[in-house]
Amino acid sequence: MSGFVIAMILVPAFCSMLCWFLLADPLRQVTLALCESGEGAPFWSRTFLLLVLATPLLTVLLLAPEQASASLWLDIREILKWALIGVVAQLLALVRLVWRQVAFSRPKAAESAPSAIADHAGASQ
Repeated sequence: MSGFVIAMILVPAFCSMLCWFLLADPLRQVTLALCESGEGAPFWSRTFLLLVLATPLLTVLLLAPEQASASLWLDIREILKWALIGVVAQLLALVRLVWRQVAFSRPKAAESAPSAIADHAGASQ
């Protein structure tokens, strides 16, 4: 196997593993917090893992140059560029998904807080 093909697999895999290493625990905590009973947390953790692993590799395979150039270092630079674009895309997708869930769960707590304050004020009179 040529160095170009190996780089097209290893560079995005390394980026994915680094991203997963940094995000695994926080994502697990967020999914546990967002899943009311906690039963769906393993599913969402595994789904996020597949997203983190697949996006940079898919980005490189779809968008990186298909032919090797004269320099392996230039090829690795180009592959790394596309892998990092895939990492940023996956992070934006994860942030959007988590943000939407947090935003939807926040109004419920905010709506119950004023009624609890009103109930407490009414009870003290």
